[in-house]
Amino acid sequence: MSKWIGVDLDGTLAEYHGAMGSAIGEPVKPMLARVREWLDAGREVRIFTARASDPAQIPAIRQWLATHGLGQLAITNVKDFGMQELYDDKAMRVRRNVGWICPNCYRMKSGKA
Repeated sequence: MSKWIGVDLDGTLAEYHGAMGSAIGEPVKPMLARVREWLDAGREVRIFTARASDPAQIPAIRQWLATHGLGQLAITNVKDFGMQELYDDKAMRVRRNVGWICPNCYRMKSGKA
């Protein structure tokens, strides 16, 4: 099984300003650059988005990715054992096998960093 990096779409790779229907926001430039760096280094990147649970959303995602030079990326909402990392604006880091929330990550998430 290949190793891959999951990148959320709304709020992580693309700007998100509340319910936008099938519209997708402008790229978050630092994250777009990071994804391109990973791809240039030969890493596999997949778009990991809840939108993928609705097949009607896939064409808009594919078009957005193609417009921004990422048309080759797989789109999913399913984790598997190959996923090494996940980048998501809603995720909270939890210490493995302990269940503690990473304090630095929590401050960043709550805007207190």
